[in-house]
Amino acid sequence: MEQRLIPQPVLEYLTLCLRHAVSNGQYLTPELLEEAIAAYSVDHPQESIQVLH
Repeated sequence: MEQRLIPQPVLEYLTLCLRHAVSNGQYLTPELLEEAIAAYSVDHPQESIQVLH
């Protein structure tokens, strides 16, 4: 299994998004994570996040 390190700023952004969603009563789902990643990509177009499924 391949391992990749996710940069700290990316982890902080995703954590904030997911905590906000959970505090609003949403369940953590793969789709919710994908939405958070997409939002990060829009806010930070110079960086890319590669997710392994």
